[in-house]
Amino acid sequence: MTELSEAQLRRVAEAKTEHGSERAAAKALGMPRDTFRYQIKRAAEKGFLGYKPVLPGFELKQSSAQLDAHGNVEKEWIKQHKEAGPKFEMPAGQVMKGLSAFVDGEGRIRHQWIKTRNDTITPDLVAALTSVFDRYKGRARVVPAPRRFDRNQLNVVPIADPHNGMLSWRPQTGADYDLRIARERLLDKSSDIVALAPRSKSCLIANLGDWYHANDQRNVTPKSKHQLDVDGRWFKVLEAGVEVFMCIIDLALAKHETVEVVNIPGNHDPEATCAMALALRLFYARNKRVHIAFPSDIYYRRFGVTLLGCAHGDKLPPSRMAMAMAVDQRKDWGETAYHWFLYGHIHKETANTIGDVRVESFSTIADKDNHAFAGGWRNAQALNVITLDKRAGEISRQRVNIPPPGMR
Repeated sequence: MTELSEAQLRRVAEAKTEHGSERAAAKALGMPRDTFRYQIKRAAEKGFLGYKPVLPGFELKQSSAQLDAHGNVEKEWIKQHKEAGPKFEMPAGQVMKGLSAFVDGEGRIRHQWIKTRNDTITPDLVAALTSVFDRYKGRARVVPAPRRFDRNQLNVVPIADPHNGMLSWRPQTGADYDLRIARERLLDKSSDIVALAPRSKSCLIANLGDWYHANDQRNVTPKSKHQLDVDGRWFKVLEAGVEVFMCIIDLALAKHETVEVVNIPGNHDPEATCAMALALRLFYARNKRVHIAFPSDIYYRRFGVTLLGCAHGDKLPPSRMAMAMAVDQRKDWGETAYHWFLYGHIHKETANTIGDVRVESFSTIADKDNHAFAGGWRNAQALNVITLDKRAGEISRQRVNIPPPGMR
């Protein structure tokens, strides 16, 4: 921006003094308010607004006063400095390289510097995984289709936040959880829930996000950079997560003519989920009874008189799910009687009605990590299957509970 002259800065300072508000002063000078705000801050830096606190663009740093015998202020000293800038956001394509700090004599942090570098892991992640899983292309074993099923029914199996690869230690959190336990629990409870489900033509397996605890070998959440407790090498975790999903799909194939799979990226595993969806699509490429949907933050599916939506819940809050569905699916919205939105992220079961939309969250099957334990989050664990009828909407649901750690 062009350097402002002293005359111009005096001019905006006088206008502010004369007209009082920034809006009135900017209007009097015939300039946009943002332009005036920028120039008045520069004028304050030059001292053209005096020194009465707090000047535009500055923050109060220190205030001290001298009082008389009656407690009245005789003199006052004010220290102010430039106000802080906007909250730091990691630039696109960058990751944290390091953090430097300036501390005082007591070891307290006074200033910090964030060092970034180009992200050399994420951009090549899917390409690398494609080559790893390419050998599985079309190798899904053929599971015979069931002979009897109800053509007017759809079984929906929501799986929320299993956090494969998370590590929890009983002495610290009250329960053990690792890659082996996650795999066994997913297979055990999925087998139970499929056995309880009615013989319907189709099954929708909805991974509502955070299938994996970590997105890559950095073992931090991609956006917030929270350190994660993980079990095993990341590629080992990735492969185990894909293989257990294959087993769940095969369980569903034994009881349904068609199986549809949707993978919603979570805040813990946005790229890892896409990689898993790619691996599953390659594995079932020649199986016409399996459809692996494109991984998306929001997924919609119409079945007869029911329109359902899926999201993780970190980007789209429940308060906006109903409106998003109405706008995104105008035609199906008007032609359906029942509207239902499923999400995870909060690790517990809730159900609210917004308009005529049932907005419902589902509990995790995972135990608490140290972060959740320390934060006091205590929720029941379960897996559900909900059956929809083309003409009647939801007609039944079955639930398999996971007992608390002390009762297993």
